[in-house]
Amino acid sequence: MFLPMRLISRILINTVILVNIGFGLGTQFLSVPSNAIDLAFGCNPLLGKVAMNNPALLNASPQGINLHMSYGSWLSNVSASSFALASKLNRGTIGLQLRHMGLNDLELRTTTPTDYPLATFGSSALALDGSYSQSFGGLIIGASLKYIFVQLHTEKIAGYAVDAGITHSISKNIQMGISALNLGFMNQSDTYNQSLPMRLLSAISYQFSRSTWDHTVCFSAEKSSFVNGPIFGVANETRYNKLDIRFGSHFSDKVTVFSGGFGIRLGILDLHYGIQVGSQHLGIPQMIDLSLRLP
Repeated sequence: MFLPMRLISRILINTVILVNIGFGLGTQFLSVPSNAIDLAFGCNPLLGKVAMNNPALLNASPQGINLHMSYGSWLSNVSASSFALASKLNRGTIGLQLRHMGLNDLELRTTTPTDYPLATFGSSALALDGSYSQSFGGLIIGASLKYIFVQLHTEKIAGYAVDAGITHSISKNIQMGISALNLGFMNQSDTYNQSLPMRLLSAISYQFSRSTWDHTVCFSAEKSSFVNGPIFGVANETRYNKLDIRFGSHFSDKVTVFSGGFGIRLGILDLHYGIQVGSQHLGIPQMIDLSLRLP
């Protein structure tokens, strides 16, 4: 009995590794947008309210706590959610972020074709980040330490990683940002081996400001250990009164993605929506965010 179950386990692992690449499970979930703002822009080390792509973006109101909650779906109905909070601490900002992705109703089968699966099971992945950022004039430096946990059927692996990044105001209208993400390791099991998607992101932006509105355009580039060749991106945001309109696109050698969304600022409450359409034809990711500034 032990040998067949071990064989089935190996088959499962090989099957879900394919799911990881296509749908963002396994450690690949660390490269997936975790909130509506990041989904609308694409992964960017300069734009966004939650510091998932650059810990230097971590920021909070001068007094009180900032809360950010997200929920939505990734490719092929993979559920995605995140929770973040940030608060000022002396001269800097401290934050905590939790992100989760899950996929249910995976089928357990043997190598022999059958009408019905032996059972169904799920796969999930989460990361818990503790972050800190501090401003030194026009330069902001940030770093975070994260715990990573991935479960596939009965297999469980965990690991740790560090993120680091900076943003710098070159002038009143020009900013640049650089971040290095997922520098760490994952523990391995006999049948489930996963590496971390180490990523290097860079971006430069220009802001056009007027009395009643402003517009920011941002150009970015990324190198990931999970992707052959660079990933280039363009993101735009227009802010008018209490409305934010966002558009983005990014492309690599094999994939082109277009995205967009909006945000509404209502005093201490912000609402955000993001959507993405890609050339993979694996679904249309959508997310909605709620941001709250507590006194």
